[in-house]
Amino acid sequence: MEGEINSHCCDRGLRNIPVCGGQGRGASLSLPACQADFMRGAVLAPGGRTILAMQSTAEKETLSRIVPFLKEGAGVTLHRGDVHYVVTEYGIAYLHGKNIPERAMELIAIAHPKFRPWLIEEAKKRNLIYKDQAFIAGKGGEYPEELETSRRTKEGFEIRLRPVKISDEPLLKELFYSLSEDSMHRRFISLRRDMPHERLQQFVVIDYTKEIIILAVIPHEEQEKIVGVGQYYIQETSHTAEVAFAVRDDYHNKGIGTELLTYLTYLGKRQGLLGFTAEVLLENRPMIHLFEKMGFDIQRKVSEGVYELKMMFR
Repeated sequence: MEGEINSHCCDRGLRNIPVCGGQGRGASLSLPACQADFMRGAVLAPGGRTILAMQSTAEKETLSRIVPFLKEGAGVTLHRGDVHYVVTEYGIAYLHGKNIPERAMELIAIAHPKFRPWLIEEAKKRNLIYKDQAFIAGKGGEYPEELETSRRTKEGFEIRLRPVKISDEPLLKELFYSLSEDSMHRRFISLRRDMPHERLQQFVVIDYTKEIIILAVIPHEEQEKIVGVGQYYIQETSHTAEVAFAVRDDYHNKGIGTELLTYLTYLGKRQGLLGFTAEVLLENRPMIHLFEKMGFDIQRKVSEGVYELKMMFR
């Protein structure tokens, strides 16, 4: 089985079993010979979803099963419109209803890490993704799945906390454009409201050894919806990190900010940090209150309407 990064698939007889399920009927398995009919049947079934499960590599990890394009003469056994989910040992890509660049980034994100730089470059050559699409190879760019966790806030709201992925750009774009003018100003201390691709890349393409961005997500129409984002960037000389976060306006007062900061604090301590720094507008009392209730040893300095905070862990 090979899958193009624009979502067409070709069954070359390799050993994989696509998995499909219909609502209320459990899950069923299909063999390659009936794959196309089975997947199309799942698409047409009430509540049906198609799930293509495969290993990311073949031939002892010398070949990637996610490829830039199918080889000449290869038959397309699964059309991109028939595939809702693709699953490998590196994650789940939800493809239904997404455009070509979004599909490409979703699939590259679940390819074997050693093939991702090659897939990025090949996708650029074929104009499937942005020409300036950034990528971090090696350990720093590997998604830290072990940091995924679930939380229930004191207000009883269920959220999932996970690191940002390179394929999260559309979701983060939706989050930032959902923020009110006041929330954007408080987060970035700037009147700028646009979030083009060049700016969004700074949030989704990160070196996980130097920076952490944690998303608070909830289920939404078979996908995820980002309701909050928190991050810190390590300042190696001081063994501290600059921290910042934002929560969707319609999800304020649900304890999301508290959970984000609590988890970032835990991760910071685990990395050996001594504390956080932050710049906060004087008018942003909710943020100041949140930092104060965390029990940090806080030093304040005021400059041009902004608190410069140094918050040491206890």
